[in-house]
Amino acid sequence: MTGSTVTIVDIAQALGISKTAVSSALHGRGRVSAATRERVLAQAEAMGYVSNRAAQRLRGGSHGAIGLHIPADVRELSFYMEFAFGAADVAAETGNDLLLLADTAAPRAGRRPSVDGLLALDPAPSSFGEAIARVGPVPIVSVGDYEGPDRERVSAWIAADHEGLVREVLDTLGSAGSAAPALVALEPEREPLWATHVVDGYRSWCAARGIESVLRRLPVTPEDEAIRSVLEDLAAAGADSIVWVGQGLAMRARALWGETRSARTPRPILATMAAEPGSVGVLGIDLRARDYGRSAARLLLRVISGEAEPGERVVHHARLLS
Repeated sequence: MTGSTVTIVDIAQALGISKTAVSSALHGRGRVSAATRERVLAQAEAMGYVSNRAAQRLRGGSHGAIGLHIPADVRELSFYMEFAFGAADVAAETGNDLLLLADTAAPRAGRRPSVDGLLALDPAPSSFGEAIARVGPVPIVSVGDYEGPDRERVSAWIAADHEGLVREVLDTLGSAGSAAPALVALEPEREPLWATHVVDGYRSWCAARGIESVLRRLPVTPEDEAIRSVLEDLAAAGADSIVWVGQGLAMRARALWGETRSARTPRPILATMAAEPGSVGVLGIDLRARDYGRSAARLLLRVISGEAEPGERVVHHARLLS
């Protein structure tokens, strides 16, 4: 057995421990004791183990880079920037580069980026096909669920439980006295599946309590006048709290409230499904964007190295900020 053929399974069998413990020890993650890590590293060295990524590079089959595709209309939002920083952290720690893939108006023939795998962030049918065509037959990790064309190309998934999170927000609003919560969602043609799950969670929460759902929709980056119009509409509908799906919209709505005729009615409680720094006075979900990016990049690297289970799903844990 040569070093290039030794696997983490061989090391695990030699030590009588699980392959998960071996993988965690070799890659510096997970909960393994210092003693176990030392045993694994010593055994790996004795057996001449070469990590799959390193072996691939020696054979010329690896580029030492991972790709990240972010839809063009959301790149200026802080969540996506922080997510990218987290993915870049893990890429740097593991000796890889991170390549941000830009949306293009037309396919770029002959300009395929040199990456070993792709993180597809908030995939939607309008952009996913071009993204995977750009990178070719490499592993894909979907950040957020996806059910559109080419879904079979996804090797693994990581997502937050957005349906459960919106229920948690609504429960908190109810405890604060809200009896008529409204939801401002994204336009259907631009709605990733996670945002659809938010809508589903909102509707089911309202139905279970006999409350009429009040749903309005806005673009990802609406003009101020569109936000003012929604505020007027929801005030007329009697909404006493508003949950905003798009990042930054709750704070913009708060600032614009005094400029609308609805300022004559009681200000609703505002909540957001994507809290950002400075969201003082707004109930929100902290998606822990940088940790999200780190977890997604680690998952992709495990897929590339063959350590992840086929179709593996990872739940990213968010938290409620009141």
